[in-house]
Amino acid sequence: MDTKEILKQFEQVATYYIEELSKYSLDEFTRKPSEDEWSLGQMYNHLIKGTHYLHLKAIEQCANDTASDGGKKTEIGESIFKEGTFPSIRVKGPDTPDFTPPNPKGKEEVKEGLLQIIEKMRETERKLSDIPVSQKVQHRRMGYLNAEEYFQLIEMHFRHHLRQKERIDQFLLKVSK
Repeated sequence: MDTKEILKQFEQVATYYIEELSKYSLDEFTRKPSEDEWSLGQMYNHLIKGTHYLHLKAIEQCANDTASDGGKKTEIGESIFKEGTFPSIRVKGPDTPDFTPPNPKGKEEVKEGLLQIIEKMRETERKLSDIPVSQKVQHRRMGYLNAEEYFQLIEMHFRHHLRQKERIDQFLLKVSK
């Protein structure tokens, strides 16, 4: 899939996340289904922060001298890119302050964060063809990825969390009855 198509799909998913914000009160948006699960607000913050500080940063690194020339994907990385999606399993990260995102203070800050990512993705897409595909940055689970793969990963990551959003929506429906 080419980068313009990836951008188009990303914009559709990100816009859906923005549109969905109006459906929730701040209390609902920040309510956790259980002590060891994230609220919608935490999930949204995870998408925003992960995109800004991991994926987009890695694309910038691919464009400069800090990237490796070459490197391979891990087996899971190969599988994810072959399928074009994450496996439909729940992944639990470490329960640490640097991994577990905080609840947002308001929905407006989340909306602004998503709008900034959409704009940054548009800017990034225009620059991708200038970054050599041999320039790669290591992802902690997927191995070495180039800029276009990180770009695609952002879109896949947003789609992946739609399943989590669905589970939290079901929880919120039950508690509101």
